[in-house]
Amino acid sequence: MLGLLLVDHGSRRPQANLQLDEMAAHLRALRPDALVGIAHLEICAPSIPQGIALLVARGATQIQVLPYFLSDGRHSQEDIPASCADAQAEHPQVRITCGGVLGPHPVLAALLLERAGIMPDGG
Repeated sequence: MLGLLLVDHGSRRPQANLQLDEMAAHLRALRPDALVGIAHLEICAPSIPQGIALLVARGATQIQVLPYFLSDGRHSQEDIPASCADAQAEHPQVRITCGGVLGPHPVLAALLLERAGIMPDGG
């Protein structure tokens, strides 16, 4: 069974962390056949290893970690892969892979314009 683990940085502001739950709900709607979980890299629970363990406990046999980050920085290049490698050693029966960050991407460019109330075609 496919598990999707959506990962953000984590915040001391609970309302900011709730946005990850909202995005996870969108993923569940897009992939109702998958188990969807969330994790935070720092500051609050669940951590990446905890999020992976929860998905494994729910029956995931393959987990795709989805970094909810805009750009390739230290967290996406080092910290998240290291957490995934640690979790892989803890759960050798599960295939754990890590996806890429969100941008730059044309869909995000269009979303930026939309959020600013600007039409992409200049209209």
